Amino acid sequence: MDCPHSECRRSLRPANAATNFKNPVLSVKRSVERKIIRSQDVILEVGAGNLRNAAYVLDTVPGVTYFAFEVPECLSRFRNRYEDLHKRGVVVLEQGYEREPAAYDVVICTFVLETICPETARIRTLQDISKVLKRSGYLIVSFRGYPGVRGSAYRQCDAGEGLLTPLKTFVKPYSVAEAEALLRQGGFLRVEMLEQYRVPSPENIHLVAQLEESGHGTRLD
Repeated sequence: MDCPHSECRRSLRPANAATNFKNPVLSVKRSVERKIIRSQDVILEVGAGNLRNAAYVLDTVPGVTYFAFEVPECLSRFRNRYEDLHKRGVVVLEQGYEREPAAYDVVICTFVLETICPETARIRTLQDISKVLKRSGYLIVSFRGYPGVRGSAYRQCDAGEGLLTPLKTFVKPYSVAEAEALLRQGGFLRVEMLEQYRVPSPENIHLVAQLEESGHGTRLD
């Protein structure tokens, strides 16, 4: 069930959550270093933002095919960036990321899921991703942890699911255990950390997940 608080929902501007940072997200960097992302992979990024992850992957991994999905407001905000990366081969998906079942080797979704309200919509997004990901494929995902959500102007959303920010965005911070549980609710049975955390709620959480629980012979071994 979607959130019944329509006035709150209409006030949100999800595109405002996209940052204009230059460096790639750590989960993507770790995935390239560990060769979870490899040459010739077909990659989809859901919530591609300013394409910082795409630029890094194209610079470091030869021969990948890169699809990027983003909402129209964000495409407009970073228009020049999308035009530049389109020339380098990034295929922009504006209407949705349903290409065909099991089409992608890797799906990247960093600092996106926690900006989606309510939880049922987050789970549905993961289920949609699971349909287009190969059974042997990888979801590379990052969440903001509780210490990573700072600011005195944040207030509880009407549904009590998370926080509303001064930028008119929604954020639901996660602990490591909560992030793992969400991924499993979305159909991802194998979840591994890309960083070793000393606390249950770090500032940022970087994970890689697969649909199959048994990962023998996969790139995570």
